[in-house]
Amino acid sequence: MKDSFHKFIKLVGPYPYNPYLIFLFVASIFFSRYAPTVILVPAGLERLKVAALLLLASAIPGLLFAVGAIFLNRYRFWSQKSTVLYIFEVAFFQFLNLLSLGPITDILSEHTGETSTVLLPLNFKTFTVSLFLALIALALMHQAERRIFDRLDQADKLVNRLESEREGLIQSDEKLRRQTSQFLHDRVQSELMVVGMKLKSISGKSSDEVNEVIDRAIVRLEETRATDLKDLIQVLTPNLEAGSLQSALEVLLEQYRADMDLSLHIDVTSEELDAESLLGIFRIVEQSILNSLMHGPAKRVQISVSTDFVGVTDIIVSDDGPGISVNEISAGVGTAIIDSWVGILNGSKEIDSAPGHGYQLRVTFPK
Repeated sequence: MKDSFHKFIKLVGPYPYNPYLIFLFVASIFFSRYAPTVILVPAGLERLKVAALLLLASAIPGLLFAVGAIFLNRYRFWSQKSTVLYIFEVAFFQFLNLLSLGPITDILSEHTGETSTVLLPLNFKTFTVSLFLALIALALMHQAERRIFDRLDQADKLVNRLESEREGLIQSDEKLRRQTSQFLHDRVQSELMVVGMKLKSISGKSSDEVNEVIDRAIVRLEETRATDLKDLIQVLTPNLEAGSLQSALEVLLEQYRADMDLSLHIDVTSEELDAESLLGIFRIVEQSILNSLMHGPAKRVQISVSTDFVGVTDIIVSDDGPGISVNEISAGVGTAIIDSWVGILNGSKEIDSAPGHGYQLRVTFPK
């Protein structure tokens, strides 16, 4: 019983007023209410005049309710979700509409010479019944609109949830990268340094052949610690605030140059973007190159980053891989990371690919 009551209350309202629907509905009700009066007028110009007068008169109550709806939508300072207040609002305008019945009848009687005999008396019973009918009519008119609003609300919640999950994915990815970078910097580099020092301590104490092997090992350890490991840390956590995007991406590209030919162009304006945008560009390019290598495989990749005079940035990564139908592209972790960054940057993504025609990713985002 309680559930049924709640369902009934929800059916009654409140609804967001649609002034256009309300005007058409109320005007058509009043027109149909007085339409028999027009039939009593002889056919011809006089009947057309009366019909036009009736249309004008019927528009008055429709306008009353529609203008009131516009006013409430814009300036209502009380709760929009209260069913009781909603009923009071409808009751007020329904009362005005009932008051307009008399003047409209008098105007039509004056021009037609006929007196309506079906005009209901304005009393509490008439008002209550008309209010109930008005609430039902508004409910029927706005049910479809409410469903649309409910679906839009659900869609907004899903979008917010998706954005939250995407941000969570990026945060988790960046956290893991920072932790790995820190481990490489603090532990692996120090371990390599210790191993190098121990090798140096025994260098020269063995045969020439063994000493040569030890010296080569020391040199290789130093190269790994000073160059390879440093570059890997830079790729994991690029310091874009201290360095440039160009230099950070060059370090990244160097890791792949043995397998493919890479070209990079970044304009000056793009270098001046904020740190989050620069990191987003870096990660999008990083995942795109990895996709070109793993899913191509491509032999040549071209990367372009440019920002126009209004602050719109374009990232274009194209390769000469075998290509694939856009409908057959599957989403993996790399694609998820790209999509997450596109969402964080409030951008858009376009893919242009076809079998035998390579692959191109274009990401655009505003300032």
